[in-house]
Amino acid sequence: MSTRAAGVQPLGCFYRVAALGALPLACVCACSQPDAARSDVRGPGDQFDPGVVLEGDRARAAEQGMLAAAEGYRPRPLVPAADGVRWGDVPMAIRNVADTSFVGVRSVDTSADRIVANTVLVDGQRGTVAAIRDEAGTITFECRLSTFPDAKRDGAFDAAVRKELLRLGAVRRPQP
Repeated sequence: MSTRAAGVQPLGCFYRVAALGALPLACVCACSQPDAARSDVRGPGDQFDPGVVLEGDRARAAEQGMLAAAEGYRPRPLVPAADGVRWGDVPMAIRNVADTSFVGVRSVDTSADRIVANTVLVDGQRGTVAAIRDEAGTITFECRLSTFPDAKRDGAFDAAVRKELLRLGAVRRPQP
C-alpha cells in the first residue's frame, strides 16, 4: 500500500508548504523600505529630488565639479571627435552593431592602423570585419560576414558600423 493511498503526505511536502508560508513575510519585510532606483518619487530622508534633470549651465557646472574633485586637478576638456570619428571607437562600433545584428564577435585584433574583428553568424559561418586607417587618417572597412560574400548583408553591416562610428564620435570625451 502506498503512502498516498492512505492519505499520508510525503514529508517533503511539509517543508515546501512551510517555505511558501515564509515567502510572503520575507517579501513584506524586504519591500517596506522604498527603493529610490525604482521610481522618481522623493522618499522620506532623500536629500535630493530624484527627478532633477540637469541641462545647460547647471549640467556643465555639475560635470566640472565632478571632474575637479581634487584640489589643483586640471581636467581635460570634454569634446567630440575632431574629425567626427575616433580610431579608438572602431572596436566598440563593430561590437555595438554586431549586438543588434545577431552577429557574434569572437575576437578583435588591433594594431596601429588595422583592426580585424572575427565574427560568427547564427548558423556558424565565420567572417571578418576589417578597418584600415591610411596615412591621411581615412578609415576604410572590409566586411565579409560569411563564407561566401553577400553584398546586401555585408553592405548593410558596413553602413551600420559607419553610422555607429559617427554616433560614438559625437560623444564628448576627454582629449589629450
